[in-house]
Amino acid sequence: MNFELLVASRYLRAKRKQTVISMITFIAILGVSAGVAALVVAMAVSEGQREDIRDRLLGAQAHLTITGGPGGISNYLELTKEIEQVEGVVGAAPHSEEGMVISSTFEPVLVKGIFPELEAQVSQLKKNIVRGQLTDLTGNSIMIGKELADKLGLGIGDEVFVMSRASTAGPAGPERLELGFVVAAIYSIGLFEYDSHLVYVPFEKAATLVGAGPVATSIEVKVRDIDRSAEVGEAIVRRIGSDYDFADWKVTHRTIFQALKLERLGMAIAISLIVFVAALNIVAMLTMMVLEKSRNIAMLIAMGATFGQIRKIFMLQGVIIGVIGTAIGLVLGHAISYFADRYHLIQLTPDVYSISYLPFHAVFSDSVLIAAGAILISFLATLYPSAAAARLEPVEALRYE
Repeated sequence: MNFELLVASRYLRAKRKQTVISMITFIAILGVSAGVAALVVAMAVSEGQREDIRDRLLGAQAHLTITGGPGGISNYLELTKEIEQVEGVVGAAPHSEEGMVISSTFEPVLVKGIFPELEAQVSQLKKNIVRGQLTDLTGNSIMIGKELADKLGLGIGDEVFVMSRASTAGPAGPERLELGFVVAAIYSIGLFEYDSHLVYVPFEKAATLVGAGPVATSIEVKVRDIDRSAEVGEAIVRRIGSDYDFADWKVTHRTIFQALKLERLGMAIAISLIVFVAALNIVAMLTMMVLEKSRNIAMLIAMGATFGQIRKIFMLQGVIIGVIGTAIGLVLGHAISYFADRYHLIQLTPDVYSISYLPFHAVFSDSVLIAAGAILISFLATLYPSAAAARLEPVEALRYE
């Protein structure tokens, strides 16, 4: 152990006549611990929510969306088989999508035409069905979200009419295309935007309503590694041709994840103020210690200690407090996050929040950043007191001893 660290640790352990300094030291450690623990828990909640929303979104849509020209994709079945040959692809399914309305109430909906057997390979729609089955989606059947079903008072076996934007020639002029459907299944993803506006029908029925013929508006793809979805998308385009384009889940849901990122940043800044308050305690503690140890500092300088060494002694004291407080805070924060997530300590109402408990997921990279930030703040808090200690004049300090 070098000279500066030895003296710094001895000053922190020594029993002082002024017990106030010891109390401030304890409060400073406690403050850093509380701030770090709170920040770890807050980031764990934020990450848990982000992962839950991501899983729900990817449960409703695939990882990649392949699109063609304005006329759609006519050779969708051949193209689907071609895409499935690309390395990293788990499955692919053509879709026909168009914004339409429920004709009786003019409720706007997004109609998605699917092949049920292929859809099961690219999304978790089958797992999200609360009534009925995915295999029931045949003929003139429709699958709607729970929110939409509750709003319109629909149940299994009820009939609805869907009207598209496309029109056909009629006796009195152009007429909107309209088809009747029977509700065959009800799903619940847990996201209001989807459960209240997205409906599924057999692919051929959607193609009829779109009015563009038997073409797909897109082909959705599920990949093995979602973090490499963009790379797989580029490989697909290289294979099927530059006439096609792709968008991965990060681009498709960019707005939602940017909002979550902004919320996460605001939460981190707000809770970081706890660490800042703890740093003020470090400033107060070191300043009082400089006054208490002025005679000792003067003796060290008289014995040959340099001003740089004196400054380093008090810097190390602040850093030691920061390291101890950070270590305790990390252990406490991870323990709280682990037990809160494992035992579902914070229960929620599923009908309101779509989840039964608040998820926690502490990430190692977040903990590293939190630890580095807390120790840096603790170090910055030592600059003024250590500089004051280094400016102390030995003669003045020993004059009245």
